Amino acid sequence: MRWLSDLIGSPDDALLTHGELARGHILGVAASSMSMSVMNGLRERKCTFTVQVYREGHEPYQATAVQRVQEVYLPQFASGRAWVAVRVDPANPTRIALDFATAPPEVQVKPVEGQSSAEEILATGRPVEVVLVQAQPLGMKAPSGDDVYLLTLTVIDGTAAPYQTQVGNAVPAASLPVLFPGSRLSAKRGDGQGDIVIDWNAAAPSEPSGATPAP
Repeated sequence: MRWLSDLIGSPDDALLTHGELARGHILGVAASSMSMSVMNGLRERKCTFTVQVYREGHEPYQATAVQRVQEVYLPQFASGRAWVAVRVDPANPTRIALDFATAPPEVQVKPVEGQSSAEEILATGRPVEVVLVQAQPLGMKAPSGDDVYLLTLTVIDGTAAPYQTQVGNAVPAASLPVLFPGSRLSAKRGDGQGDIVIDWNAAAPSEPSGATPAP
């Protein structure tokens, strides 16, 4: 009786069991008027989740899932900072289910075609200075193998008032010591205000003066 499951917001058991595991960033939550309590548990509400889906080896894309969720978790999911495990139907990738019982996996995604690559922006972009406000690991890896972080930055480009933006950048392990709030870093900017790539070669900490290299 799949129609009844859809009506009350129950996920497809087969999809939850056999779907491809992916990582999801919840972009928005629209709560419906339908709610229920299962086995005298916490009240659950049927919601439509808009999700940015990150599949291993694929370009990120958006999809929606209609599922019930315990109402106490709605503020967390609506915060714009919630990451969840997603089950994807490989034959129809827009068909997804949120797997709240599984931790979001770490994935390596394919860059979106048509977007300027980090290498291109570093080679041709305009030099700017950025001040790091916050850094959050995204649980993803770039094609280079480096971990990807969500960076909140204040951008100082010398042509307009400083502005704040959020970008995803791969961060080499050697540059982690400079990843702290208030850190001033060199970067390059592409055509858009959010096309910012940190120049980690310029930002990487150097050996102290007079230090003896390790053997």
